[in-house]
Amino acid sequence: MTISKTCNHPSFSGKFINNQAFKDVVKYAKETNQLQALDNALNRINNANKGDILIIHGRTPAGVYSNFNMNKRAVQNLGAETPEKASFNGILDLAQLGKMFKKLVGGDVVENINVNDIFKKYTV
Repeated sequence: MTISKTCNHPSFSGKFINNQAFKDVVKYAKETNQLQALDNALNRINNANKGDILIIHGRTPAGVYSNFNMNKRAVQNLGAETPEKASFNGILDLAQLGKMFKKLVGGDVVENINVNDIFKKYTV
């Protein structure tokens, strides 16, 4: 008898889980003509540390919240009028690969891009 452990959701780069919160962010970016900024930020995160990022946002009596979860770590982005805007701004902050991103991934940033990827992506 052979027992194997298979991961059904392999992760090759930093990606966001496609849930309602992520759809809200994309809709917000489209409505505010900021799809290019969102795409640039997502591309930067995609080429960084491996893992799946879950966005959870909403409203409470205390105000708007936006949480980003990865593995057992979480960061929060506050201070926006709507949950969608808070999450959008949080994605832009994460794309800077600074303190917020390092806290989420639990260490240093690891770029997952190489020379061949550059040639394949940007040349014909």
